[in-house]
Amino acid sequence: MHVIQTDRQPDGYESITVSDTAIGFTPAEIFPKTGLFAEFECKEVFCSLETESIRYCTDGTTATTSVGHLVTAGQTITIKNKQAIKNFSAFRDGQADGTLHVTYFF
Repeated sequence: MHVIQTDRQPDGYESITVSDTAIGFTPAEIFPKTGLFAEFECKEVFCSLETESIRYCTDGTTATTSVGHLVTAGQTITIKNKQAIKNFSAFRDGQADGTLHVTYFF
C-alpha cells in the first residue's frame, strides 16, 4: 500500500495507455484552462501502474524499450517538479500496453 502525504490539492485524474509510441501527461491536465485551478500549473503527480511494465524519463529524453526507468505493474511514481512533469515520457517495456493512472496536484 502506498500512502500519499502532500499539502497540495488534487484536481485532475486520467488513465493513460502506455503503448509503443512515447507518451507524456495530457497538457490540459498539467495546465487546466477551467475549474478551480484554471491557469495554474501542476506541481506534483502521483501515478500507479496497473498493468504490464513501462519505462519512463523526466529529463526530456524520449523513453523507449531500452531507455528510461523501469516500472512494473503495481508500482507507483511520484514526481514533485514542474519541469520533470512537463518532460515526462513513457513507453511500454514489452509487447503489451500498460495502464498508468495519474492524479494531478496543485
